[in-house]
Amino acid sequence: MRFNNRTNILLISAIMAAVASMFFLVADATQLFITGYVFAIIGIAILCFGSLYLLELKKAYPWFAAFPLHIWRYLITEVAFSAVFIVCESWFNWSVPIRWFVLIHIVFLALTAVLLISLNAGKDIIEQREAEVREKVINLKSLVADLEAVAERLPSLKSEIKRAADAIRYSDPMSNPALTSFENAIKDSVALIQQAIGKGDEQNVTILCNTLHRQIKDRNSQVKLMK
Repeated sequence: MRFNNRTNILLISAIMAAVASMFFLVADATQLFITGYVFAIIGIAILCFGSLYLLELKKAYPWFAAFPLHIWRYLITEVAFSAVFIVCESWFNWSVPIRWFVLIHIVFLALTAVLLISLNAGKDIIEQREAEVREKVINLKSLVADLEAVAERLPSLKSEIKRAADAIRYSDPMSNPALTSFENAIKDSVALIQQAIGKGDEQNVTILCNTLHRQIKDRNSQVKLMK
């Protein structure tokens, strides 16, 4: 089910609550019925507020699709469970003890809450990972820009310097503390290349570019091992 805006979410939630309330017109207001109704309203409220929360975030993580599915599963399970025992009480004059009825509903709700909390934790991990990768990409782009900015100063080695810049540009942006030493070494090499270009030291620039290629290769190999 897809919600387009706040009005749709609130309208659908209100309709669901109204439909649930209309059953008071055709069913006796027994303890079982009232308990089932209360938990159904709780499920509708969770669906409503949760959907509003997702709408405000305006993100597209896979867990967003799973969120309403878990709520719908809870609602269907809760309603079906309640209906079975309410019908048995009404038609066959047999009733489950109210304390067990409430306990089972609480278990259903608790399991759903655990699933939703797990989904939210997964969202936090994804966002943290996204921020780390974004920062890493920015750092890599900065190094590429630094090399390309000074490449024009040494036309004889322009292609060599650009090749080193491309090696950085297409390296894996994966972020991990274990890669810090590799990345610091790459940054140092870029700084040394800039210094050598400023001095017009072509031989040292070539050596440093080769060193940079090796460092990037070592980093990429480490990344593959960590995946």
